Amino acid sequence: MIEYYSRYSDTDDSDRMGRWARIAVLNKIQIAWISRVTIKGVHKYSTSCDFPTRLNDISKEHKLCESLAEAKEFIKERWEWFKENTK
Repeated sequence: MIEYYSRYSDTDDSDRMGRWARIAVLNKIQIAWISRVTIKGVHKYSTSCDFPTRLNDISKEHKLCESLAEAKEFIKERWEWFKENTK
């Protein structure tokens, strides 16, 4: 099960330097990073996978998501793909 840990801020507010992130961890290994960015006053979630998401490729597939839930779902979907294709 993928767990999410806070980085910089434990709330929905950014820290005093404007940073906000969540780290996706599986079996004590970081598998993804979610950063919140604000574009014209609207929060978006920049998601980066830390595992290969395409065959014979490097890690770091990125996606800009509309919500934290969408970002978590993206990570889950890509992780399931990775498990299925590395059997």
